[in-house]
Amino acid sequence: MTRHLPEQARREQILRAARRCFIDNGYHPTRMDDIARAAELSKGGVYFHFKSKQEVFEQLVEEEFHRSMEFLKTVGHGDASVFEKMQLIGGHYLQYFNAAPDAPRFFVVMGEMALRDDRLSQRLLEMQTAFIDEIARLLQKGVEEGTLRDVDTVAVAAILKALLDG
Repeated sequence: MTRHLPEQARREQILRAARRCFIDNGYHPTRMDDIARAAELSKGGVYFHFKSKQEVFEQLVEEEFHRSMEFLKTVGHGDASVFEKMQLIGGHYLQYFNAAPDAPRFFVVMGEMALRDDRLSQRLLEMQTAFIDEIARLLQKGVEEGTLRDVDTVAVAAILKALLDG
């Protein structure tokens, strides 16, 4: 018998298990049964928290995006110089990918799904644009302060995003 956990803790348990399944097997081969087994729950227990595999996947994608954007906005609104903020951002992502070496594999699964799902493709494009815009704002501040050369900040931000994405 599975012990009772608060709803948010149970959702996180399911999401961790689902992420592992999606990384190991891909989206389409993964079934709700697989997620339930990995989470050590019944399939009904998973469906109690998520109505579909797609909803589970979309929640993982949204969480990844929100974590990243919260960090960028926190750094962007801090008192450090633009140079120091860029160092913080670079250090953060180095630590992130070191601590989560399977993250790029999850990004590959997201990309594969975007090829098949127009709605997800559009959402990923919105996320990419928001990330690039946030970095471009920070770079523009550096240009205005005179600490960075006058460059196309959106293009530089897109290049930085591409480096992160691999």
